[in-house]
Amino acid sequence: MFTVEFKKLFQPILLLVALLITIVFFNQELTFIHKLWPNGGLIPIYEHASDWQNRFGQTLEDEEIAEIEAEYVTLVKQADKIVSENPIAKKLQLGNYAEFESWYQENAPLGAINEMNEEEIEIVKQKEAIEQDLTDNTGHSMADQIDVLQKLYHSMKQFDSSDVFLNDEHYTEKERERLSETLFMEEGWRNILPSYLTSTVASYFENILILFIFLLSLLIPSVFVRDRLLGLQKIQWSSRHGRNILWTQFIIGMTATFLLITCVVGFFGSLLYFTDFTQYFSNGLNSFFIDNEEPLLLSFYQWTFAEWIVNVVLLVYLIGMAYSGILLFLSQTSQHYLSLLMKIIPVGFVFIFIANRVLKDAFYLKNDLYQWIKIPMIELYASILLLVISISLPIIFCIRQQNKDLLD
Repeated sequence: MFTVEFKKLFQPILLLVALLITIVFFNQELTFIHKLWPNGGLIPIYEHASDWQNRFGQTLEDEEIAEIEAEYVTLVKQADKIVSENPIAKKLQLGNYAEFESWYQENAPLGAINEMNEEEIEIVKQKEAIEQDLTDNTGHSMADQIDVLQKLYHSMKQFDSSDVFLNDEHYTEKERERLSETLFMEEGWRNILPSYLTSTVASYFENILILFIFLLSLLIPSVFVRDRLLGLQKIQWSSRHGRNILWTQFIIGMTATFLLITCVVGFFGSLLYFTDFTQYFSNGLNSFFIDNEEPLLLSFYQWTFAEWIVNVVLLVYLIGMAYSGILLFLSQTSQHYLSLLMKIIPVGFVFIFIANRVLKDAFYLKNDLYQWIKIPMIELYASILLLVISISLPIIFCIRQQNKDLLD
């Protein structure tokens, strides 16, 4: 019976539609991390992270920080010389890079370029003309490098004293105690992990879960509703052996769900191995690369980046299996396709909302669930509870229906 019921799930038309949905979803939502990340101001940050990773390994020690500081001083001196010799900078009476930087901060236009007046446009042109000379031997912008290094030094210095760093209104007393141990006793902040990498990867797996929700809604429940429309269940329930059909369908549904999650997560997750981020898999979650405007992007856990990804994948499995349990219950209680569709649409959106809350910045202080409840590992506990509740519904239905005569 198991084999017969399992074969029903292989509907060529549904599989073709599922493939088309996957291709479209991949091109719309999942290519960002592969083609466009990092972008903008994060590019020089990742360049520094990659360079330091290759030179110093996964963390920075005091002597390595001192070496970077010396390189920074040399870079600023080179920029000072270029600015002092630039004709436009001379006209503006700018003698070094610091004065150039201060001049632009004071005069920088606030609006978009199409909203600027002639004076503001001239300021932008002067700035760009000076920055054209501010390039190193490799053609990279020295201004970008100096800006990034200044921000990184500020981030490093905030870790100089645990008392100063943890004296922040964003942290509770218990969080200060755990962060003190995680960051300072183990020196977790020394990890070289670029800004927003975990946030972007968490969003990637969130989109994978959303794709799975769409695919599961298409492939699983309609097959069981069709049996009811064709009257197959009544025939099956006419025998004692056939009365176990609901249990068989429940087991088949959960098995198919597990296999589908494995295929989806396995395929799209493996694509991360074709990115440059594999070099950070052994690095810790906390880093001085943290953005100063994101004080909650810190973790209590001494996991490596790869271990964190494994835990995020576990959340995807738990929520995905939970959604499957709900779908099986809905398929058992729907008399036709329209009834099933009207139930799946709101439930699907609820699970997408849950996926966003659980997976966004998972296992970081910034996670919404943690901020609401303040319980460490709440993402995992909530997913397990959701799974237990969701699979309990079809199990209870099967138990209640086992002794009921559907022919009545």
